Amino acid sequence: MFVVKEMPNAKIERPNDVLVKITTTNICGSDLHMYEGCTSARPSISVAHFCKNCERGLTGFCLTADPGVAGAAYGFAGMGPYSGGQAEYLRVPFGDFNYLVLPADAQDKENDYVMLSDIFPTGYHATELAGVLPGETVVIYGAGPVGLMAALSAQIKGASRIMVVDSHSDRLQLAEKIGAIPIDDSDGTSADQILEMTNGEGADRGCECVGYQCSCKGHEVPSLTMNNLIKAVRPTGGIGIVSVFVAEDPKSEDELFKEGKLAIDFGQLWMKGQKVATGQANVKAYNRRLCDLIETGKARPSEIISHELPLEQAADGYKHFDGRDEGWTKGVLKTAA
Repeated sequence: MFVVKEMPNAKIERPNDVLVKITTTNICGSDLHMYEGCTSARPSISVAHFCKNCERGLTGFCLTADPGVAGAAYGFAGMGPYSGGQAEYLRVPFGDFNYLVLPADAQDKENDYVMLSDIFPTGYHATELAGVLPGETVVIYGAGPVGLMAALSAQIKGASRIMVVDSHSDRLQLAEKIGAIPIDDSDGTSADQILEMTNGEGADRGCECVGYQCSCKGHEVPSLTMNNLIKAVRPTGGIGIVSVFVAEDPKSEDELFKEGKLAIDFGQLWMKGQKVATGQANVKAYNRRLCDLIETGKARPSEIISHELPLEQAADGYKHFDGRDEGWTKGVLKTAA
């Protein structure tokens, strides 16, 4: 059960910690996996930084933040002992490395800048993994917040045509507002539609922004979007996967995915010579550049926000977002001033 309750304030624990007072925070799609009980969340989740991965810019796979695991996260199951940001105060470990000072207009653009801690870097990461270059065609599966940020990122990178696939009309309308071509996959023909739009060749790049909980006619089909991308992306094209695929989900309808396995069309993938890349977003590698885009007015990620709620109503927000209720696209939570 999800509840909002009083907890001790975060506090400094190590010399390089930074304490942040939260004014705006987000509900992320990844949070819903714990909300639904699909991960091994622990109840009441409430060193010097030397890492060869971080030195290479691969901060999503830090080897020291949670020793023994590649990567750590705030308030996410199995990724370290760090409390999340849906609170009034947040302890930022390794603050001397992780901290990003926002520009002078931070208060005016708070809903834009808060996306730097959430979906904007993840969507951008999808286009990086896919290898999007100026002038290329891009297909993005998923018009949720991450998919919409991938569309925005592809636009920033100069993609000639951006196609966004989903079955929710309200989300496809947002994709169109960003400048993408909406493709309704309610009838399961999205890959064929993309091939037709690209004269049978397929898109240059594809982004997977749906994840293992992909639904087809009311049933979970974890491999569906990957197989559609293999079909819809041209030979030698690139596919970037940023959505969540957990190591196991005993509650899954799919027998293979109970053990975290997918039935993908590997033969087609091999025959087409496609390149696939995946993994956590390396937020630190992108945040300063994305921050500058917001400051100069070149990016407005807040355009997809559908709801602002006080922190006290977080449980209600989770209920609506988990239900994929019409119009509930992206929510931010506001703490008391």
